[in-house]
Amino acid sequence: MSNSCIVPLILCGGSGSRLWPLSRESYPKQFLSIKKEEKFSLLQQTIIRISTLKNLKKPILVCNEEHRFIVAEQMRELNIEEFIIILEPFGRNTAPAITLAALKSLELYEDPTLLVLSSDHEIKKKEQFLKVINVGLRFTEMNKLVTFGVVPRSPEVGYGYIKATKPFGPKLEGFQIESFIEKPDIKTAQKLIQDSRYTWNSGIFMFKSNEIIKEIDTFSPEILISCENALNKSKVDLDFQRLDKDSFKKCNNLSIDIAVMEKTTKGVVVPLDVGWSDIGSWQSLWSVSDK
Repeated sequence: MSNSCIVPLILCGGSGSRLWPLSRESYPKQFLSIKKEEKFSLLQQTIIRISTLKNLKKPILVCNEEHRFIVAEQMRELNIEEFIIILEPFGRNTAPAITLAALKSLELYEDPTLLVLSSDHEIKKKEQFLKVINVGLRFTEMNKLVTFGVVPRSPEVGYGYIKATKPFGPKLEGFQIESFIEKPDIKTAQKLIQDSRYTWNSGIFMFKSNEIIKEIDTFSPEILISCENALNKSKVDLDFQRLDKDSFKKCNNLSIDIAVMEKTTKGVVVPLDVGWSDIGSWQSLWSVSDK
C-alpha cells in the first residue's frame, strides 16, 4: 500500500441555488444539515467520511470570502485544529482551485496525493467509498490521474458522463478514460446507461500533486502561472490565506475536466457505486431522505 500522504482538498464554493430557500447565497447547502436526523453539515460529513484513511494530513479547504468563518467554525466543531483555508476573491471553477491546492500541498509535503472532494455530496455506503478510494490510490502510485465515475441508475441529463475503454464488471477496478460526454439529452442518456463503460462524472478526483501540476503546465499553463502568482502574493490572515486578487483575476474560468482530464493520456476512471447523490435539487433530496 502507498506510503504517500493524502491531503484532502474540499471544494466549498458552491451556492446551492437549486435548493432555495433552504440553501441561500449567504448559507449554501454544504454548510447545512440537510436531513433532520443528521447532526452534521454536508461539509462536516465530507471530512468525517474520510477520517479513517491512512496517512491523512490536514485538509485544504477552498472557499469564498463570505463563508470563511462558517468553514472555520465547522472545522472546529469537529475538533479539527489544523486546516488551511484558501480564500478565492471570486469563483474561477475547479481547475484553478485544484491548482492552488496542489501548489500549497507541495509547500508542506514532499510527494502528496491530493484527494479532491466536493463539500456537498451525500454518500450512503461509507465503507465501500473508502474501498473505492484505496483502489484509486493504487493508480495514483502509477502517476495516473484518477476520477471516480458514479455507476448510473437512471438516464440522468443533469450530469456529464465518462466513457471507459472497457466495460465495468462486478470486480472493482479502474480503466483508462476514453472520452468525456457533456450533459446529454434524454434519448442519448437512455442509450448510455445501457453500456457499462459509461458512468456519471462525480467531480471526485485523486492524483499526486506533482502529476496534476505537470499536466496543468502542459495543457493550461496560464492557469498555473496565475495561481503561482496569486499564492506568492497572498496574505495570511488568522486561519485564512487570501489570494492576490489581480493575479487570480487572470485565471481562466475552467473546470479540471476541460483544462486537463479531457486532454491527458493519464486519466483513469474508477467506478463509484456507493449511494452517491450531489443533492442538487429538491427531487434528489427527496430521493435520499427517509420517506
